[in-house]
Amino acid sequence: MRLYYEVALRAFRRATTYRIAALSGLITNAFFGAMLSLIYLAVFTDHQTMSGYLVGEAVSYLWVSQSLITIGSAWVSGDLTRSIRTGDVAVDLMRPWNFYFYWLSQQFGDKLFSLMMRGTLTYLVGILYFTAHVPSFAELAVFLVSIIFAIVISSAYGFLINASAFWLIDNSGLVNIASIVTMFFSGFLLPLAFFPDWLGQIAYLLPFQATTSIPIQIFLGRLEGTAIIQALLIQLFWSIILTLGALMLMRGAMRKIVIQGG
Repeated sequence: MRLYYEVALRAFRRATTYRIAALSGLITNAFFGAMLSLIYLAVFTDHQTMSGYLVGEAVSYLWVSQSLITIGSAWVSGDLTRSIRTGDVAVDLMRPWNFYFYWLSQQFGDKLFSLMMRGTLTYLVGILYFTAHVPSFAELAVFLVSIIFAIVISSAYGFLINASAFWLIDNSGLVNIASIVTMFFSGFLLPLAFFPDWLGQIAYLLPFQATTSIPIQIFLGRLEGTAIIQALLIQLFWSIILTLGALMLMRGAMRKIVIQGG
C-alpha cells in the first residue's frame, strides 16, 4: 500500500506543476456554469419546480457537475492508449507492481488535485454569483466518501476502454463513444430526473450515475438516511465489478503481450 500511496502522491505533485492548464479549465467551467445557470433561470421562470427540482437546486446541480468534470463525468482520458501505442507501457509492466493498481494510484493523484484546485474554485464561483448550495459538514463528509467510489469507478471504466488498444489498431472511435455515453448517462449534462421515465430507468441500471449523479445528490442533501446507504452500496457494487473487470482484462493483455513478444 505504501508503494501505491507514493505513486498517488507523486502524481498529485506532478499535477500541481500544470497550474496554467488548471486555470484554463477553471475559466472554461465557470463560463459554462454561468451560461447554463442563466438558461436554467430562464426555464424556471414559469415553473416552481421541474422533476422535483427547485430552481436553486437545479442551478446548484449544474455547478457541482461542472466541478466534477475531471472526476470522470465528461470524458474518458486516452493517456493509457497513447502509452500502449508508443510501447512505453512495456516499461511499467516490467516493474514489480500490479500495473492496474499503479495506474489507479496515478488517477487518484491527478483527479484529487483537479478536484481540490479546479473543482472547488469552480464551485466557489457558483456560490458567489449564483448562490449555489453550501453543504453541511455531514453532507460534505459523505460526499467525500462518495467521491472516492466515483474515482474508482471512472478509473476502472477508463482502463477498460483504454486497454482495448492492446487488441485494436485504433481505438479512438471507442474512446469517443465511451466519452459520449459517460457524459450523457452520468447525469453530467442534465439531472437524471429530467430524463423520460424509460430513459431514466436505463440510466439507473448503468454504472455512470455512480460517477456524477449520486455524489451530486449527496452533496445537495437530496438523499437522506437509508437512501444514502443504498446509494453508497450502488457505488461499492460498481467499484467491485468494474475493478474485477479491469484486472481480468489486464491479465488477458499480459498474455497477449507475452505471446506476441515470443
